[in-house]
Amino acid sequence: MNFDEYVDRSVYPTLKWSKSFLAKYFGNEEAIPMSVADMDLKAPPAVIEQLQKRAAHRIYGYEYRPESYFAALIAWYQDRHGWQIERGQIEPSPSILSAIAILINQHSDEGDGVILQTPVFFEFRMAIKSSRRKVIKNPLKLVEGHYQMDFEDLERKAADPRNKVLILCSPHNPVGRVWSTAELAQVAEICRRHDVFVIADEVHGDFSFSPHRFVPYLKVAGGENGAACISPAKTFNISGIVNALTVIPDEEHRRRFHEFTQRYWVNKVNVFASAATEAAYKDGGAWLDALLAYLRGNVDFIRSYLHHNDIGISLIEPEGTFLAWLDFRELGLDAKALERFLSQDAQLALAPGYWFGREGAGFARMTIGCPRETVQRALDRLASATRRLRYGEGI
Repeated sequence: MNFDEYVDRSVYPTLKWSKSFLAKYFGNEEAIPMSVADMDLKAPPAVIEQLQKRAAHRIYGYEYRPESYFAALIAWYQDRHGWQIERGQIEPSPSILSAIAILINQHSDEGDGVILQTPVFFEFRMAIKSSRRKVIKNPLKLVEGHYQMDFEDLERKAADPRNKVLILCSPHNPVGRVWSTAELAQVAEICRRHDVFVIADEVHGDFSFSPHRFVPYLKVAGGENGAACISPAKTFNISGIVNALTVIPDEEHRRRFHEFTQRYWVNKVNVFASAATEAAYKDGGAWLDALLAYLRGNVDFIRSYLHHNDIGISLIEPEGTFLAWLDFRELGLDAKALERFLSQDAQLALAPGYWFGREGAGFARMTIGCPRETVQRALDRLASATRRLRYGEGI
């Protein structure tokens, strides 16, 4: 578990490291790629070993998901998060976003509103608009460097009968909040009272930094009016091979979801996805514990670097995820100017904050699931570019 080891991802058509991707979205093929939310770290040894074993069988025909697959997942969530998932409540789906799109369509009609707590993962907005629904913003509040939910505004938005769904990002991407039991309970109460269906995207659920602890939404809210979308994809850095699972406690809601996946044949079994998922949940715990310590070290490094280098950039302290939300507002650049500064002057591919909604303007998201040396190179580039901008050094 040497997380300092550099692995060349450019030898395969990796989205994050693709020169065509960097040129298209950042105008710079040489930028350090830190925008896409996957990690530049090798998967757990248990996963690699199981995939090699499965590949060595040399027959890759139709399979089913064995009960041991579901047992491993259920045991993981019980042991790590105190959440007892019932086997019958689990519905496989091709991806988290596939599940979210299906649930949006099943719990609202065209023209209805779907509530987002911005700044938030930008593909939620795309899923809403492609379903011909309306994005209804319930912006988070930034109070003394700490993001909070605006419950008064959520109450108003939920009370509108045209707003039928809330997408809850937990832990929150990109700001790094790990929502507390009290916060989740208040969300549940508001949405229950106004009959708003809650879709909890919990793909980052295994990433939390002590003393913060991830709390599954359904563990707090019950299952009458919600569903949780989970996956080992982010946790074990296997997003390119695995699918997702949707936990739907309500029998009628689950039946409708199941019928949809059957009707459109979007529930086929990938032999490598099954092998990787079961191995990860059975034997990936020690690897994840080591990874969390390493990620916390990356956060500490960023905090210390910014503290000791006066470059006008601050860190919004993350409570979880492997993402750093950086505040560039002190530089006084508008959204597009900041985007150019990062990609051209600093030679970095960071996800611009405005991608996550207007509330993200002046910020950028950095993926820090990578060797620390990469983080240092990125910060060194930021420091040099910022000094040139502020003081004209090197000009």
